[in-house]
Amino acid sequence: MKRRFGALLVLTAVMLALCGCSLTLTEPKEVVNDFFKGLKTKNEDVLILYTENEDINMLLHSKGKQADLNKMYDSIFKNFSYKILSTEKNEEETQATVTAEVSNVDFSKVLKNYQKRAYNYMQDNLYSGNLSKKKLNAKCLSIFANQTEKASESTKLQTETITINLTKNDNYSWDMQLTEEMMEIIMGGLIIPL
Repeated sequence: MKRRFGALLVLTAVMLALCGCSLTLTEPKEVVNDFFKGLKTKNEDVLILYTENEDINMLLHSKGKQADLNKMYDSIFKNFSYKILSTEKNEEETQATVTAEVSNVDFSKVLKNYQKRAYNYMQDNLYSGNLSKKKLNAKCLSIFANQTEKASESTKLQTETITINLTKNDNYSWDMQLTEEMMEIIMGGLIIPL
């Protein structure tokens, strides 16, 4: 009985190891595609790899009313689309570049519109004594989420080409170098207030 159980454990371990290997993204194009799909669907298992990026970190770890955070995230990536144009590797296959075309609506005016509305709200309510700092912050998040949603209703998309650098890691996969400039393009020029 112990031998059968031991053999079953070994077989299970081998199967898990094989499954783990098949999940490794071995091509640069797969890594970039996985990231873009993760953005579209808010796949935290994918995005957690990129939390050193300020925008990704803010999108995943912002505090506030969940409905407003969801509205903001959904609005940012509602119209986001991408097309991978080319992939190139160096001769040693340790470095790669992926060129992609990304499209999104123009969110560059959201911050200005938010600041005007949030300023008016703060001016009307800051010294009233009726609202706590927490409630004022919650209302400001709601204002920002509404401005983001309003901008996402545009049908005019802006398209830009970006080059993504990748480096092969020790696991025979690729690490994508995500820059602030790339995220600004991906998010349609949106600047999230602190």
